[in-house]
Amino acid sequence: MIRDFVQALDDREWQSSLFALLQNQTYNQCEVDLFELMCKVLDQNLFAQVDWARNSIFFKDLKVDDQMKLLQHSWSDMLVLDHLHHRLHNNLPDETTLHNGQKFDLLCLGLLGVPSLADLFNDLSKKLQDLKFDLSDYVCMKFLMLLNHEVRGLVNKKHVQEGHEQVQRALMDYSMNCYPALPDKFNKLLAVLPEIHVVASRGEDHLYHKHCNGGAPTQTLLMEMLHAKRK
Repeated sequence: MIRDFVQALDDREWQSSLFALLQNQTYNQCEVDLFELMCKVLDQNLFAQVDWARNSIFFKDLKVDDQMKLLQHSWSDMLVLDHLHHRLHNNLPDETTLHNGQKFDLLCLGLLGVPSLADLFNDLSKKLQDLKFDLSDYVCMKFLMLLNHEVRGLVNKKHVQEGHEQVQRALMDYSMNCYPALPDKFNKLLAVLPEIHVVASRGEDHLYHKHCNGGAPTQTLLMEMLHAKRK
């Protein structure tokens, strides 16, 4: 199961889409609003997230209403996890120079726009590195975030719970068999999930506040997700 999860990943597509958007948005522009640009990137990341989820095992068998509830609950956690993964496994830099010469803070994408979360994010990176966090861990943790049977109002809660338990068992077996030198790896990986949630929640609050004060683009999937959790 984990092998299938990993084969479905396309990290090159994620990074090429990211850099293509950054360059397209700044081509022939003297100066762009960097916060607005960050929101556009997060929006693109969200569309990729939804696309991945809709084609994935367990999730694709659910009715649209249940799918939306799960995504609305987990999107920000998954975005933070994605950025941790791309920094640790794909050498995503903290900063890049845009087509117009402006510097764009890539780390801020993982912090959902809150620079003060950088220390927390770096601590998480260090913890995951110490746990020999790999591709299999990443994709299993992502499924555990998505398949949260405690989300209120799920119609097919049983299916979500069964999926969650299968992934959890697979990750536990994988951790024990492939990392015998790290006997507590599985439990320590699970302990990282609530810490990622802290970063994601604070980032969400920040984005929502900026949006309410007119500082963020409207009519985007990102804003739709921010509003959905607050209804």
